[in-house]
This record gives sequence, C-alpha cells and structure tokens, in this order.
Amino acid sequence: MSARDAAIAPLLFAYGTFLDPWWRPAILGEDYPVRRAVLPGWRRCALDNGYLTIAPCEGGVVNGLLVELDPIGWRVADAWEEVPKYVRTPVVARTAEGRVDALAYVAGDGLVAAPVPETWLALITAREVESSIAIFARTMRRVRAGGGA
Repeated sequence: MSARDAAIAPLLFAYGTFLDPWWRPAILGEDYPVRRAVLPGWRRCALDNGYLTIAPCEGGVVNGLLVELDPIGWRVADAWEEVPKYVRTPVVARTAEGRVDALAYVAGDGLVAAPVPETWLALITAREVESSIAIFARTMRRVRAGGGA
C-alpha cells in the first residue's frame, strides 16, 4: 500500500473475528498484512443484544491486530460489521514500534452486559461464525466487484 493509500485507508484495529487467520481472508476476500497491537484503556465485552464489542475501561487492555486494509477492504469490513450497527471509532493502539492511530469497530447501540475473555473471538460458536462467513461470501464478492453491500 502506498503512503497516499495509507492516508486514505487507515489501519483497522481488529479484536474479534478478524483475529482468526482463516476467517479474516475468508471474510475480506483477500489476505491483508497484519501486525500485533494492543489497545490500552479498553476492554472486550458482550452487549445485551448478543454482539461482541470493545468499551472504554480505565486500566483495561485489548490484544488485537492492526490490519492494513485498502479502500475495498474497508467497504467489505463495513458490510461484515453491519455499519451503522458498528461505528468506525478512532483509537490509539500500541505496537512494538510505538503508538499508532487506527480505527476500531465499536457497537453503536446495546448495553454492555459483561467483560469477556480475550480468547473469545465472537459470542457464537466457531461453526456459527463459519456459517455466517459462508452466507456473507456473496456480499463480499459483490462489494469486491464494485457493487454495494
């Protein structure tokens, strides 16, 4: 990705299904570069509506990845995250190289129900995630081909 493209398409801080090395390219339709990062001042939590999100939390930390999406990758990710259900939210992640500005998908509605373990990539089973990915594949291909979600 060129410096100009990076300015247009900021990094995604991923903390859920995009952490899985098989799910991420299946969802996005391409395997984008990633690097490890942490998000201080946040925690992973469940919402009362059954979705996983992150929420501000003093002293909290979320382990994740920075994903270098291009503009098409962002459109696919928006469709997967059901924007506006999830909102692209500016965050400051930390990597081995220092602080990095990024965007994270944060649930726009729903009440925080409880913190969840770092090992949870979703609030549904792996089989249910894979079924959702299979259903989403048609949308992903349409978006990648230049159509809408």
